[in-house]
Amino acid sequence: MNGLLGSFPNSKRAIELELMRIITQNSRLNCLISAQSDNQKLMEALSLVQNRLTTGSLAAYDGFDFAELYRFMRTFHQNIDVTITGCEEFPGEMITPKKQVSLPDTIYKLLIKYYNDTYNRDFVSIAEFVSNNLTSSNSENQPIVVSPNVSQFGRIRIATEIFGSALAPRYQRSSYVTSKFIQDDESVDIFLGQVQFYFEHTVPLPTGAKTHRLAFIKWYMWVPREKTRFHCRIDNQDDKSCNIELWKDYFHELSRDCIIPIHNIYSRFLPCKFTIGNRKLITYMAVIPINRQFHL
Repeated sequence: MNGLLGSFPNSKRAIELELMRIITQNSRLNCLISAQSDNQKLMEALSLVQNRLTTGSLAAYDGFDFAELYRFMRTFHQNIDVTITGCEEFPGEMITPKKQVSLPDTIYKLLIKYYNDTYNRDFVSIAEFVSNNLTSSNSENQPIVVSPNVSQFGRIRIATEIFGSALAPRYQRSSYVTSKFIQDDESVDIFLGQVQFYFEHTVPLPTGAKTHRLAFIKWYMWVPREKTRFHCRIDNQDDKSCNIELWKDYFHELSRDCIIPIHNIYSRFLPCKFTIGNRKLITYMAVIPINRQFHL
């Protein structure tokens, strides 16, 4: 629908009324054309009329049909019951700087844990496979060996939004992202972090080799005291009166959650230092959200 509405010419002012008028006119034209569907000359002439190209940010979705965009939107908002693995299609691309690297042991182990949790199968490192002689005559019980070699990227594009990383200092300003996590009680919380890098990794699955597009993110620690976290709110009981929150300016320890599919990146934010207190000054990180999110 966005691609269709974006193709209509309009004055960019009273766009709602203009779009209603255009849709009404098009509906009338469709009725007239249907009445003349047996007119061969009219049909040949109409085939020469080209649709107007989509302009602006909506053009980023032209390469995807409705089903693909709808599936990505549900993934983005976590409105689905299936596990997102990272090998699904998305409206964007991985962007340079790019290089082939071997993951450090710490991140390599986290990647193996990621695959174990995602697929509920037995994934092992090369060293573990060789040292423990894990070969099995039964192919179904054969552990899957994970290679440490990945294609590392400094940026990605999702629709029209560019996300950077710490790997590319020039684009570090756009490396601060938010992501949704489902908690043990089925509630959904948003966490903040800085992308260290993006990467593509291929793993051999029983159904064939699959390439996953993942992000390695360091997550910031949140402030446990609610009054401090929502220091900028106007009403003491209204958390929505201000969307700026205070977080601690240092990271959690590395864990399996540091690796996520790029599909689970929710939006960007801008960090800045914020000092509060009268006698004892404490500096936090003020989080200013950028409310440009994938929409359909």
